[in-house]
Amino acid sequence: MASRDGIDTLLLIESVKPRLRGMSHAVAFVAALVGCLQLALLPTPGTQYVANLVFGGSLVLMFGVSATYHRFTWGMDAYRRIQRCDHAAIYILIAGSFTPMATLDTTGDTSLYLLWLMWIAALTGAGLTLAGIHTSRGLRSGLYVALGALATPVMLRLPEVIGSGRVAWLVLGGALYAVGAVIYARRWPDPVPTVFGYHEIFHLLVVAAAGVHYAVILDIVTRR
Repeated sequence: MASRDGIDTLLLIESVKPRLRGMSHAVAFVAALVGCLQLALLPTPGTQYVANLVFGGSLVLMFGVSATYHRFTWGMDAYRRIQRCDHAAIYILIAGSFTPMATLDTTGDTSLYLLWLMWIAALTGAGLTLAGIHTSRGLRSGLYVALGALATPVMLRLPEVIGSGRVAWLVLGGALYAVGAVIYARRWPDPVPTVFGYHEIFHLLVVAAAGVHYAVILDIVTRR
């Protein structure tokens, strides 16, 4: 049974939740399902096919968990459990987004090593989060950005593989994620707190970044 303090905390959370909280991720979840199916139906060489589906699956997971967490009202125990799942899914998305990029670079072992390192770090972060190891909002945001930064050596090699234009779009997507993380950590700007606040801006930037990365992968698969 939840304590009185826990119930009061939950009531406070629900009373200040913006009306549009989680809406963008609910829409993005449906789009991710369609996008993942599209990647599954496209003819792609073996390893890259699997890597693309890992990316698509990470999008479905993250947006699905986020929409479920943010759109509905939960009891305190369920709220805490699904909150952990929401934070853990972000680690999986970061590693999932890097996977198809790493498999595109077949010129050496660096990308493979970084891919293993990325997934070890992501699964460790997700596991600790699911186990209830709490971190501050700012530290969590910093860890997400640091994990994404592991992709830098591969990104520097990709212009020779997929072209500088596509890499520029990938960098833009990464920048959108980073800006979103800063807004999430600082809780600013917060334009209309009861309807559309800082968290909604953060969510929209995540959707935009994921969309950019998906568009690049789709362009590579269909036009390469």
